[in-house]
Amino acid sequence: MVAPDHARLAAALAGRYRIERELGRGGMATVHLAHDLKHDRPVALKVLRPEVAAALGAERFLREIAITARLDHPHILTLIDSGEADGFLFYVVPYVRGESLRTKLEREQQLPLDAALRITEQVASALDYAHRQGVIHRDVKPENILLHEGEAMVADFGIALAVLQEAGERLTATGLSVGTPAYMSPEQAAGDRQLDARSDVYSLGAVLYEMLAGEPPHTGPTARAVIAKILAEPPTRLTVVRSDVPAAVETALAKALGKAPADRFASAAAFAEALSATAAQVAPPSGRGRSRSRRALTAIVAAALGFAALWAWHPWRAAHRPLVIMMDSTHPDRVYDEETIRASGTNADVISDILADLPIVRQKESGGPGWHRYDEVVSFHPDLIIMHYSTFRGSDADDPRPPLKVFLRYFADLDTRFVIYTRSPEATVRHEVDSMLADVEARHHGLLARITVFGTPDHGGGPHWRDPVTAGELKLAVKRILGLD
Repeated sequence: MVAPDHARLAAALAGRYRIERELGRGGMATVHLAHDLKHDRPVALKVLRPEVAAALGAERFLREIAITARLDHPHILTLIDSGEADGFLFYVVPYVRGESLRTKLEREQQLPLDAALRITEQVASALDYAHRQGVIHRDVKPENILLHEGEAMVADFGIALAVLQEAGERLTATGLSVGTPAYMSPEQAAGDRQLDARSDVYSLGAVLYEMLAGEPPHTGPTARAVIAKILAEPPTRLTVVRSDVPAAVETALAKALGKAPADRFASAAAFAEALSATAAQVAPPSGRGRSRSRRALTAIVAAALGFAALWAWHPWRAAHRPLVIMMDSTHPDRVYDEETIRASGTNADVISDILADLPIVRQKESGGPGWHRYDEVVSFHPDLIIMHYSTFRGSDADDPRPPLKVFLRYFADLDTRFVIYTRSPEATVRHEVDSMLADVEARHHGLLARITVFGTPDHGGGPHWRDPVTAGELKLAVKRILGLD
């Protein structure tokens, strides 16, 4: 396969993206590290292989890739841009400074049990969210799971669907496989195009099997041989190749890898729930791994079992570390630090690092226009929400952001506390918040007392989180609010 004409690609995207270097090639696209000239940030720019682009066509590609733009989840790599330029079909996603799960497996072969379960739970959370939006991934595999500071991100939603629906037969005739045989569900391997969530559950099960066993459930010298095994043979029992795997994990994995969709879990959340009892008993490494594993477990179990009811009776909730949700807008004008903007990050990313050594569970949540996850966030019953004052809007009805008053009212009957940080004078914002919520406070006395306004101090060069004084003051505020002293 001849590589795309880099000079022509660079010329076609001049003024929008500067192509830095090639990062890798997959079955359907070549990935480039590029620089987003408008926002001054690195991005991953993926260009469809010529035969894929020719078989698919620009109109169909752009229509199907647009489904990714609707997916807003902490463990889904969101779509930044897509388009057609001089015959190239491309799409752009954030550049993840980490590695793929495939790279990690090539280096380590087998992962510790707690790490494998944590990755599975995070991916399951992403898949379950997408499934509830009516989107099936169809190509869940280690190459499409990116890892960054302990977080798993699922990439390439929509790509397999676009190719499969429009160009699958033509591409298959040219010898290019749509999907990855080792992770295909039996129905996908058999050519069934009417796939549902249970197909992705199988693929995720195959990924978990490989993380624990060191190889996929079925291997063979050719794709045809692998597919034949998927259709007719059961995988080797996991405990045969790895004796330290708990029986509960093996049982859940066997169900996820059922030959018939009806034999599998009905949802990715149900699969995660079956694994969660074991995950709760597995002691992860200290520090960030422990925090993120418990945070992922919290989110998935809550989603699977009925959010608010679960938190009311769950026996280990009382012993859990405080759950702190950091909410922020992704708009670069609201990000304090230039380094964070260049890394396509938010204030919440930096705050998460500031609080990394506290005995808390940290969860990041992106707000801004179109945000609507009120019930889901409430269902987590967070102990503390740290939020930028600009994440939501005030009294301006023309502002597309959700109203701050509406958001806070959802928590009126809970005991969640809030830190609202701002670059504006602290007293000014305190007055605005108190005035805005006066009627809510009259009906739910004590809500305003649970809100702390943190005026981000300016110690030279404007307020920024990387200033050790600012970071220290925020950490002290969080410790005081949560009683961690």
